[in-house]
Amino acid sequence: MALRVMNKYLESIINTCGSVKAILYLRLLSFTESIFFPIPTDALLAPMVISGKHNWISISITATIWSVLGGIVGYYLGYYLYDVIEPYIYNLGKYEQYLIAKNYFQTYGIVFLFIAAFTPIPYKVFTISAGVLNYNIILFILISVFGRGARFFLVSLVCFKYGQYMLMVINKYLLLIGTLIIILFAIMLWI
Repeated sequence: MALRVMNKYLESIINTCGSVKAILYLRLLSFTESIFFPIPTDALLAPMVISGKHNWISISITATIWSVLGGIVGYYLGYYLYDVIEPYIYNLGKYEQYLIAKNYFQTYGIVFLFIAAFTPIPYKVFTISAGVLNYNIILFILISVFGRGARFFLVSLVCFKYGQYMLMVINKYLLLIGTLIIILFAIMLWI
């Protein structure tokens, strides 16, 4: 019974991701995930590619553009937020540490931003931090386009090439996978 329910759920996700509205959802998710939303874009991007109803290159470009636009909003949020938090940095006696962090970010920002843009590390933290630390906006945008684009194209390509096989494996081991996810979630809540 649980397996049947999970199979129907998986099937409904794939069907929804194949709909016309899915592109709108992808834009919205890509944009908001770069600022505040906790669900990664990949969670929608992968099933959209697997559904086979969207061109994987086109939706990779869409995800990249909207993610970078969200990143720019996050950057400016951080940039203007600095004026609000600067007095607190002084009052807490942390201005010297702030300057050290800013210098470190100016020196290694390319590496930090690329890692955040390409990996599951929350990109939003770095978009806002880049603004607070007044990182070069042009460099920020270029790194974001390259990092987010590389990530989304890689996810899409893997799903395009192996998606149906992955779907078959997921269906075969759905109950086991679901049980493991529930156990991991329970452990995370307990810790």
